Amino acid sequence: MTENLAQEIREQESLAKAIIAEAKAEAAKIIASAQADAEQSIKDTRQQCHRQWRESVANAEKEAELKAREILEKGQKEAQECYEDRKASTAEVADWLVKEVMTTYGSC
Repeated sequence: MTENLAQEIREQESLAKAIIAEAKAEAAKIIASAQADAEQSIKDTRQQCHRQWRESVANAEKEAELKAREILEKGQKEAQECYEDRKASTAEVADWLVKEVMTTYGSC
């Protein structure tokens, strides 16, 4: 009986060692899988952040382009209005200047 009991204890110890080894191997697989998932998640998040950054930069560039176009159009319109306003008075000033010169120096 003692021999049987000792043999049974050895068998149970061997079985327990096998279970522990299997559990360690399974734990290593789970850890490796979790690490791979975490790395993939980090990679995906970085890509998403970079994509969002590129989109926000592109949107900012579009908005800046629209604002620049609006400012340019407004400036051109104001310049044209100023030109039109001054154009009439320029002819008057030129006529006055010609008359003054003609009066002062006479005609050739």
